[in-house]
Amino acid sequence: MKSLNKPEKSDLITIGEIVRTHGIHGKLRIRYYNEDKNFFLSYRKILLMDSAGHVEAFEVVEARIHKDFILAQLKNVDGIGQAERFIGASVLVDKASLPALGEGEYYWTDLIGMEVKTVSGDRLGKVSDIIPTGGSDVFVVMEGKKEIFIPANEEVIKQIDTASRHIIVCLLEGLYGNDSI
Repeated sequence: MKSLNKPEKSDLITIGEIVRTHGIHGKLRIRYYNEDKNFFLSYRKILLMDSAGHVEAFEVVEARIHKDFILAQLKNVDGIGQAERFIGASVLVDKASLPALGEGEYYWTDLIGMEVKTVSGDRLGKVSDIIPTGGSDVFVVMEGKKEIFIPANEEVIKQIDTASRHIIVCLLEGLYGNDSI
């Protein structure tokens, strides 16, 4: 893959990964991280990043939902031989091309690394991962080697401040061994 100078890598967000090819004409099967697969269909340009960090831009010629995946045909990727080199690549887009969010909605990438504190001001750590559960997502909060799983629901999450990069939580009695926090 060729290195790409623009947009800057810090302006890019990973939205999926290439898991395999599909058919003989160079289509790629993409594991798309958004629950609403229809969002992907609006992208006209994606970027692929290999394991060495090299990024290459592609025009999306065709995309459709297939089971739990996206099948995408990229311009100038015309056969299975050309497509196979992208297996394992990350799929990225410029943050500016992401769909607008509603009130109280956040992109996971914006939550990762946020500091988590209790309503009484005790620091719990930083969000290191988010686990989708089908209901409420679960924030994985790390402090050193200590790991806490916090349900991302209104009963627990009291405030998310993206400007200060803080999340305020009200821990449920007995659920986290509150005496050790």
